[in-house]
Amino acid sequence: MADTLTPSPTRAPAGSRAGRARVDRARAGASRYLLVLPALIPLAVIFIGSLVQLADLGLRPYEAGRIGTGVTLDNIGRFAADPYTWRVLGDTVTLGAVCAAVAVALAYPMALALHRLRSPALRGVGLFLIFSPLLTSVVVRAYGWNVMLGDGGVVNRFLLDVGLIDAPLRMMYEFPAVVIAMVHVLLPFAVFPLLGVVAQVPRSAIEAAHDLGANRHQVFWRVTFPLTRYGVVLSLQLCFALTISAFATPALLGGGRVQVLSGLVYTNVGAVDWPMAAVQSYALLLITLLLVGVVSVAGRLAGRSRR
Repeated sequence: MADTLTPSPTRAPAGSRAGRARVDRARAGASRYLLVLPALIPLAVIFIGSLVQLADLGLRPYEAGRIGTGVTLDNIGRFAADPYTWRVLGDTVTLGAVCAAVAVALAYPMALALHRLRSPALRGVGLFLIFSPLLTSVVVRAYGWNVMLGDGGVVNRFLLDVGLIDAPLRMMYEFPAVVIAMVHVLLPFAVFPLLGVVAQVPRSAIEAAHDLGANRHQVFWRVTFPLTRYGVVLSLQLCFALTISAFATPALLGGGRVQVLSGLVYTNVGAVDWPMAAVQSYALLLITLLLVGVVSVAGRLAGRSRR
């Protein structure tokens, strides 16, 4: 009888526990956002303020070297009607796509190799060599590539000495020279995101694939690469955005033959045609956002098709 009268412990409904868990997660997320706000607010104010000022300049009338008052769409019309600007825009996008693809293609095996190194000392040396371009100024890097790729540079002298060419190859002030120099400085930005995703690939998944009879190529294409696909997409987006906004390297190594849209912006600022420079800046921003979004969507669709 005593056993029948003993009150049984009450249990909270499962719904209430799930609700409390959601509230706890929401509070944790809110606290993380609060930690970011002190840095995010000034950056957002500066960025949005710059965009507003550019929009105001782009809608100002411009005539005979003078910026007028009022609102007009003539600057957008001048931009759209100029075939040279569109050609430069196409060259800028092409340069960004080529540099991003080459940088990621070189960075992926580098990230795998660094991850598999067991010696911390060797890994530190490798990281230092990869990130060393960021320790020198753009002028020093450009001069170094001039010494390497010039008509009398190291590369041409080597090719002449071994008999592969009869006359020096013209590499400076051409598209390949700009690509080589840009990839050199983009490698750290491509390797860093890939290192993060490569380190998260579970070793057990690779071992299971080997146990099931997969060779190295099958393990890479069916296990390693799908699990690191988002790092590849992030590296492509980052390298593309950095390339099409670059100014100094294309100007120094392109020698005026390789024109990019940022160079046109600089030229128009110097010519006091600030409204056109503002329109071109917005065009560069919109092209960057559009193509970065396309790469992101393509990466997601590719991931769904493999499932």
